[in-house]
Amino acid sequence: MKMTQRDTRFETRPTVLIAEDEASTRVFLQHHLDRAGFRPLPAKDGREALSLLSDNVAVALIDLGMPDLSGLDCIRHMRRTHPDVEPIVVTASSEIGDAVEAMKCGAFDYITKPVNVDELIESVRRAARTSELTQENRQLKDAIGLPYADAPFIGSSAAANRVVDMARKIGGLDGTVLISGESGVGKGLVARLIHASGLRASKPFVTVSCTALPRELVEAELFGHEKGAFTGAHERRPGRLEIADGGSLFLDEVGDMPLDLQPKLLTFLQERAFQRIGSNKTISVSVRFLAATHRNLKELCQDRRFREDLYFRLNVLPIEIPPLRHRRDDIIAIAAHLLARIGTRTPSGEPFTLADDARQTLLAYDWPGNVRELENVIQRTTAFCAGTTITREDLPAELTGTSAQTSSGHESLAGMPLRDVERLAILHTLDACEGNRAEAARRLGISKKGIYLKMKRLGLSAECV
Repeated sequence: MKMTQRDTRFETRPTVLIAEDEASTRVFLQHHLDRAGFRPLPAKDGREALSLLSDNVAVALIDLGMPDLSGLDCIRHMRRTHPDVEPIVVTASSEIGDAVEAMKCGAFDYITKPVNVDELIESVRRAARTSELTQENRQLKDAIGLPYADAPFIGSSAAANRVVDMARKIGGLDGTVLISGESGVGKGLVARLIHASGLRASKPFVTVSCTALPRELVEAELFGHEKGAFTGAHERRPGRLEIADGGSLFLDEVGDMPLDLQPKLLTFLQERAFQRIGSNKTISVSVRFLAATHRNLKELCQDRRFREDLYFRLNVLPIEIPPLRHRRDDIIAIAAHLLARIGTRTPSGEPFTLADDARQTLLAYDWPGNVRELENVIQRTTAFCAGTTITREDLPAELTGTSAQTSSGHESLAGMPLRDVERLAILHTLDACEGNRAEAARRLGISKKGIYLKMKRLGLSAECV
């Protein structure tokens, strides 16, 4: 019998955080989790475990008997800041009472020492599946929900006000919208504002990103597929167009859409009907179409990298968002909004504030990466700031011009954790590529899917499109 190789192109190993102060037990858990197909992420105590938390962690093995920061405190913090992570308590027999308390705090399961490997792996598998389902449910709610209440298009400048006024006027119409502007200016937020201002506001708002998805998955995400339509299609799945029926579909970075898929999109815009991959049945939907791009589509048409007929179908109601350097009055307002949002997620809940010298530094910078770059700077700064008041010294060197690098350019990396080095490399490359993930991936020497997975693992936000 001929053996068929399983398609593993899109599989990833669930990450399991191990918070264990005993080195021998930590190594033992690492070994068996790795053999079982998981990606172990070891931490020698509770504080290190919390510092390693990210959206990429699915399960956390928590030893209750750790010094300094207890396992119970770790679980409470995880449930507040990373509710998708499923904690599993690892406890000595004498600590069963604490294990019961941990379950009340939200632990998924508890395992007694000495650890039974089969019991451990089975529990981790169930927890990883629960975490996956929780994330899928949340992502679906995000995809089909109303505009983010905590992520409005922030700004009080005349330029920002013009954008908001135009978005609300366009919202009252039902034609196709093309939103243009540099990477990171907030095109996704404006799309949500348009949807919220229209007759379809109570209906789904669904997003498809042409850059976040691997090229071969864009068509399946957009149109859906039948069971068995391709390798890995284990069940029938509706596309985002079906999910958006009655509401709006936002196609982000349409300029990066594969050329061979553009005729199918053009057909849908003309007929408002499509077929799932692997099906001959035509499905009709009522969807308002919103698209965004940081590219010059006219130039792409001239270079024959974008269909001219599709461009005319998209450019019915155009709206352009100016870069952040042309609306400097919005910089502090956006920074304050981001700081307030981050403050609510910290263990203390205390808000961050900007000192006067930090404000002046933010205002003096040109922000080539726009709002996305500002958000990255705020995230980095709050992560390493000693207190809650941010000064000029806390800001990254590219803003202050006080880089600690030597002429060789490497001294500032000495002693920096590899995770932070990788994070900075991705952030700076994205800024240099104006947010184009495909180009950033090429420069970094990784695949387009690889940079997406790394951004997810490192907790890099993609809200400010």
